[in-house]
Amino acid sequence: MSGTEQSGVLEVLQTTSGRSIVRAVGPEAPLTQDRMAAEAVSVAGLPDDIPNLPREWFVDEVLPGAGRWVVLGYRNEPIRPPHDPWDDGDLAAAVELAIQIGSSEAPADLPETLDLIDSQAWATISAMRPPGLSAFTPWLSDKIDHLAEIAGFAGEAMGGKNLVHGALRRESILITDHGWDATSAHAVDWFMPTRGASFIDFVLLLPYLRVDGAPPPEVVMDRHPLPDVDPDALTCAITVIAGSLVLDSMRPPQPGLPHGRAVQREVAHATLEWLRTRLGG
Repeated sequence: MSGTEQSGVLEVLQTTSGRSIVRAVGPEAPLTQDRMAAEAVSVAGLPDDIPNLPREWFVDEVLPGAGRWVVLGYRNEPIRPPHDPWDDGDLAAAVELAIQIGSSEAPADLPETLDLIDSQAWATISAMRPPGLSAFTPWLSDKIDHLAEIAGFAGEAMGGKNLVHGALRRESILITDHGWDATSAHAVDWFMPTRGASFIDFVLLLPYLRVDGAPPPEVVMDRHPLPDVDPDALTCAITVIAGSLVLDSMRPPQPGLPHGRAVQREVAHATLEWLRTRLGG
């Protein structure tokens, strides 16, 4: 749920034993280093059918005179970043990726999603009434207590045994072209996988896509329906995630993430607009 720090660019490395896709991050991005180290551990326990980029090797060392370097080596695959702006094929592949991840059962040792997402955010906002709240839509002015009530059902709505990536967005999605305009997507940045409801990655992703130029979430949902999801549970999840984004975006900047709160505010606006549409406001 946090913003982005400078991250390692995926490059192709030719070695004596073959070609690898490599991502390397130096001491200028310590948070990304920690996330890559966490990813190196978490991907080893993912189900085999998860569309992630297979990892072949990992280095985490302090080099003399150069500081700490973290390097992930992935199997060479025919991949590329999503088109900018999103086109219909890449957008469909990204959304289907979120749905596919959510259809898999999570390893039992993963934490629950609500351990990382603050389901009490609207209650906190109601009690604090922070000045920064005025930067968001006036629609919120008399809705906060009602949203806190909806979020009170988060445990029931968002709990589950399904896998949640937790950080799907443009920079964590890679595309493979299959010809005839067919594409599929892979996920990287597995630094915070959790257990929860099957649709959580879908809810987390769509506001990021909207900020990135994609159609509104309800339009995307019409094109790519979620299978067997209780509409009230979906609305509760959107409510919880919106509250968490709004509250976090008003906190002081995180070390190493100078633009993180600005990103959160943009995504919070998109999530609130989606929530307003669902609640008929």
